[in-house]
Amino acid sequence: MKIGIDFGTSYSSAAAFRNGQVEHILFDGQPQFRTSVFFPDRAVDISRFHLTTLHEKEIADSIRAAKASYATRLSVYQQDIAAINARAQAAARQNSPLSEEELASQRAMIAKPFLSSDKDLRNSAINAIKRRWHAEEIRAAKEAEIQFDTAIFGEDAIDALFIYDSGRLIQSPKSMLGFMLGPRQRVYITTIVTRILKHIREQASQQLGYEVRQATLGRPVIFRSSMGLEGGEQAIAILTEAARIAGFEKIDFLPEPSAAAVGYHARSSNPHKALIVDIGGGTTDIALAEVGGDAPQPLIRNTWGVPKGGTDVDLGLSLRAVMPLFGKGKCEELLAPVFVDAASVSDLNRQKSFRDRRFVRIPEPYVSRLHELQKPGMTVRLNRDVERLKIDLSGEEHSECALDYIENELVAQASDTILEMGAESFMRSFCELLENVSRGVKNERPVLFLTGGMSRAPYVIEAVRQFFPYSKLAPADASLGVVEGLAVYASLTT
Repeated sequence: MKIGIDFGTSYSSAAAFRNGQVEHILFDGQPQFRTSVFFPDRAVDISRFHLTTLHEKEIADSIRAAKASYATRLSVYQQDIAAINARAQAAARQNSPLSEEELASQRAMIAKPFLSSDKDLRNSAINAIKRRWHAEEIRAAKEAEIQFDTAIFGEDAIDALFIYDSGRLIQSPKSMLGFMLGPRQRVYITTIVTRILKHIREQASQQLGYEVRQATLGRPVIFRSSMGLEGGEQAIAILTEAARIAGFEKIDFLPEPSAAAVGYHARSSNPHKALIVDIGGGTTDIALAEVGGDAPQPLIRNTWGVPKGGTDVDLGLSLRAVMPLFGKGKCEELLAPVFVDAASVSDLNRQKSFRDRRFVRIPEPYVSRLHELQKPGMTVRLNRDVERLKIDLSGEEHSECALDYIENELVAQASDTILEMGAESFMRSFCELLENVSRGVKNERPVLFLTGGMSRAPYVIEAVRQFFPYSKLAPADASLGVVEGLAVYASLTT
């Protein structure tokens, strides 16, 4: 039996279809978990260090380089001393000799080079090699496969960073799959995805009572990518490799809106056309499908997609409601990229850029708040609060969240108007997508089936209704519509 897996940007879930119904896999009692994982650092056993032949060559080269540098510095020193002596002789010939105190003072201003013994040079070279080895071991420990009893997932992963002294927190690895990755970055991202998929497989195996080895994974129509179609191919390749390493012997992929169509089809008795709108954290996908009736699966007529979703709204809201508390728009020395980097928690390069920034001549209270935000895990924790603020504002005119982990009594406040401004960029892309879809659908009146976390937002529903004013809106589960369809599809393709 195969399971369906919705490996999402913000949340992930899994389900199986057995005994004629969908059974959700539970993670700490919930049918989904935040796509975050935390790994505490492991200690490095220094006793495993030993010198190799290459190390010995490096040590010898280091000693030779130190001696060559000493010889150069000694030559410069001797030239400087000779120049002082020459000036002293010239002064004597002019009957204005320099005193011994003056000569001694001038000579003392020139530092005489020092050459350590061969033993000391060797020890220094060995210590440098040990430091490099130790750093490499720590990096390898972070990136190497570790046992899942040391991994923490979901909301607990974010909290764990503040409990453990150190560790690595990764959020939304799906959003990184389609971007340019160096060899080491690709291995690292693949390892992270592997650990999450293995966690899902183990939970499913435990709950279902048999070893799960097959799965259908959802995929967006268009991945978030910096490489075009090649980025999507890379994303599928990484997911395939990670699933194999995680213990899945057979996997296939189904576009996420098609998966939602399968789930809707399974509970539709009358044949009709439906427009499946799936708005996730990182992507927005739409499918036109013929559903219902006696056919085993829906017939997908067309698909559309854009690599934008709820995380883009989070970014916009953060920049407008939260980042002004850190100096955005209030401190001329702080440019916009600083705040975009801080708020882009799914972009490893932007996060590194923010952590590496040095803030000089920045007034209080902004400099202290920025320094706090640079601490490990703070941007992720802040992003979680921004997401909660977004959800609150989908049903309330005003909301706020406490940022006391940044500064005592610091509070971010926002209104639904600010949320709409923050969502402007996403909504512009979303409406362009809807316009393209409406042209493709022409004069038909498909039933509207909305799923994905952002499908709850009133402004999203209003936009869909504007482009399809004569279509009916079918009830849907905003969080689990895709995974339910994946489970049904998986049962049909075992």
